[in-house]
Amino acid sequence: MKKPQKTKSRIYILSIAIAAAVLVLGTGVLHQAGFVRSGAYLVRGGTLVIEGARANSTVFIDNKRIGTIDEDGSRSFGAIKPGERTVIVAHPLAWPWIFDFEVGSSETRTLYPLQVTQEPQRVALTEQSDMYRHAAAQLDGYREPVRNQPLERGDHRIWIEGTVVFVQKNQDVYSVFSSIYPIRNVSWYAERADTLILAVHNDVFALDIRKSDVQNFQPIYSGTTPEAVSDPTDSSRVLLRDAENYFSIAL
Repeated sequence: MKKPQKTKSRIYILSIAIAAAVLVLGTGVLHQAGFVRSGAYLVRGGTLVIEGARANSTVFIDNKRIGTIDEDGSRSFGAIKPGERTVIVAHPLAWPWIFDFEVGSSETRTLYPLQVTQEPQRVALTEQSDMYRHAAAQLDGYREPVRNQPLERGDHRIWIEGTVVFVQKNQDVYSVFSSIYPIRNVSWYAERADTLILAVHNDVFALDIRKSDVQNFQPIYSGTTPEAVSDPTDSSRVLLRDAENYFSIAL
């Protein structure tokens, strides 16, 4: 009389296992189709596109690894849960980039990460070289941007008031950096309109000016009293003077 009971139990357990497998399979199919769970509902997720990144960088969403960047520096990631998300783009040779963004259902967001080399190539300039004279002229000719004579690129305007850096994008004005030390220099980073090079106290660093709960400061140089400006003849280079020593730094 016990055998039928055991058989029923086995059938019951088998049914549960099959149902669980179907549920997992179904969830995977829905995820592949771009659907994600939001509360009690299934909704179509958003898409995050990463452009201009270092090849083979690792991408995390809300601290979960979701893939790596392709050789061309781009990658599209689907089925992103709608709402506010945090992305991290990491590479062993660059400082990690962390950014908060919002994506809606069926919306596509494209982001361009800032990835500054951790150990950039630095070349000392000698007084006899043309590059030395070029660097000296650019650093001596630096003028601090003010509100009525700002740095301009694209739809961004940049200026300094005291020790605060302000950004204006269209009609939106906000501060992106405040220091207890004087700001010696501010200039654009490479060809980007979303990143600045700042020389403050004993550091030179790249500052991402895009709005995010996490502010990205990525070091370029640390010394004594450095001054630094981007090279107007080569946007991939920073001209630097520190304690009467001159350098060229590749970004």
